[in-house]
Amino acid sequence: MPELPEVEAFTRYFAAHALQQRVAKVEIRDARILGDVRPGELQSRIEGRAFTSVRRHGKHLFADFGDGWLRLHFGMTGDLSYYREGEGPRFSKVVFHFDDGAKLAFEDMRLFGVVDLVDDPDAYIERQGLGRDPLDPTFTLRDFRKAIGKRKGAIKALLMSQELVAGLGNLYVDELLYQTGIQPRRSAEKLSDDEVKALFVTMRRILSTMIDGKPRRNWIFDRREEGERCPKCGGTFRRATVFGRTTYWCNKHQR
Repeated sequence: MPELPEVEAFTRYFAAHALQQRVAKVEIRDARILGDVRPGELQSRIEGRAFTSVRRHGKHLFADFGDGWLRLHFGMTGDLSYYREGEGPRFSKVVFHFDDGAKLAFEDMRLFGVVDLVDDPDAYIERQGLGRDPLDPTFTLRDFRKAIGKRKGAIKALLMSQELVAGLGNLYVDELLYQTGIQPRRSAEKLSDDEVKALFVTMRRILSTMIDGKPRRNWIFDRREEGERCPKCGGTFRRATVFGRTTYWCNKHQR
């Protein structure tokens, strides 16, 4: 499932292939992928214009086309594909045709993604109650502490809620808790100041590592198997359902 690092890759891909090109046609192959926008509105507002900038907030991609912003959410199986020849990917749902003959397809096999329009990304983010983007350079440890506050409930559930921070999903929250030694069901209100700081620092390091393609050493990311030995402490990986998601953790060093 695309989480923040994958959506950052999509954002860079979009910037490399779709900016400053006039959109000659918006081809809607499956209107079920659309959010609140109707097919005719999507086409009439974008056709004849060019995407001038692109930004990401959490798992959402926003592209400015002058008369509004295209919003893409990738769900579980969303992807982007830039091509020139043929029909493109099998599961293409919306295809942007550019003046030079190139095309950019939003594809999604399972239809959990969304293609939509918004007038203002910041207003949309506020309206949806999304938390800060964890890689925003203005997002500080103080902000993170304030967001956690004395919230009750399992720390994994809070980190995945998108209200605390935007962009983390099941895989990266498991990784974050594994690397900081925190059990997924721990109550957020019982975290120490040092643990909150460790979550903040480690969260940014994990996301940056994935975006930059740096080597992963001793990550649970590559060992999601119940009964697997923990490379950190020799403990055993356990599996359970937390916040409705399959969760892995080490039974020894995560407390």
